[in-house]
Amino acid sequence: MQIDPRTVAREIPGVLDEVFPQLTPGIVAHFNASSSRLLIQQISPDMLAESRLQRAMLFELGYTVGECLLQGAVAIDWDYCFQETLRRQRIYFDANLPEDLAPADQKIAEIVGLNLAKILSNISQKRKLELVIKPPISGLEWVGNGYGDFSIGRTLVEIKCIAKNFSAADYRQVAIYWILSYAADIEGRGNEWRDFILLNPRNGQMVKMGFDSFISVLSGGRTKIDMLKIFQSLVGSRLAQ
Repeated sequence: MQIDPRTVAREIPGVLDEVFPQLTPGIVAHFNASSSRLLIQQISPDMLAESRLQRAMLFELGYTVGECLLQGAVAIDWDYCFQETLRRQRIYFDANLPEDLAPADQKIAEIVGLNLAKILSNISQKRKLELVIKPPISGLEWVGNGYGDFSIGRTLVEIKCIAKNFSAADYRQVAIYWILSYAADIEGRGNEWRDFILLNPRNGQMVKMGFDSFISVLSGGRTKIDMLKIFQSLVGSRLAQ
């Protein structure tokens, strides 16, 4: 059975511990210290307290709104966003939504969606590169194909609507996306990601980093090809079991 890369990064972290041995709490704190804070529309604590939705569902709804706006929607189709959010959440959780959205739910989701759409549109326009929604992520062995959140040129963009700083799991996710792209590039199946952005449209936090620098910190002194060989041996041995 194949497992998508996002699930591998978040639920089977041991697969990557040997490949990226330096992904420690101290390194995560170091990466987060390099983040910038963008000027965005803020969500007040009072507004958040009025929401009836589970937080994961609420911010998935905001992500869906932003995605629709980036696809050219001029008005928010709340019924579509509502049902699409439920469909996505039920892939990972036994999710249930109330029969309708409270005004606070819609307002928060709209703020997150507008923040997301504005930030990514600005980056795309500034770089004069196309924004791609759900860029494909090539698999390897039992790690199946998947999709990222967004890409701009060869920059991978992952969205995290969280209350705290980015976590080790967030950095592990972009790391596995990179190593899969590196394998695909070597085998002629795709292009290696050059850099990444972790973006939180809930609070405006953003980390931008080139993958060469990122991987150099995590590698423990290994070359990229050495890391790929270790990764291939790990996924290959698991497949054989």
